[in-house]
Amino acid sequence: MSVTTLVRDRLLSTIQEPLGLSKTELGRLFGVSRQAIDGWHEHGVPPARQAKAATVAAVVELLAHRLKRERLPGIARRAARAYGGLTMLEMVERDRHEELLAITRRSFDWASTA
Repeated sequence: MSVTTLVRDRLLSTIQEPLGLSKTELGRLFGVSRQAIDGWHEHGVPPARQAKAATVAAVVELLAHRLKRERLPGIARRAARAYGGLTMLEMVERDRHEELLAITRRSFDWASTA
């Protein structure tokens, strides 16, 4: 794998690996097919999807920094009252990723809970 491919692939890997997502599940988050995800791994996330991918990656990185990494797949798939009864993955699928990031940041803001 070339260095360029590694850089292109990093954003998707930041999301896919910690959450234990298949290519099909990852595609569902972005409203594309598994085959499109193969292309994204090869050529990078298209510009129109980069902001969403970066936001989702920020959520995953925050969770990975604060929680045990092996628990992330279950956490992302568990419905929560904070998300209106949805899972984190459903929030992303419904293009509510910005809201998810804000909620996730607030949940780890210890100063506001003190």
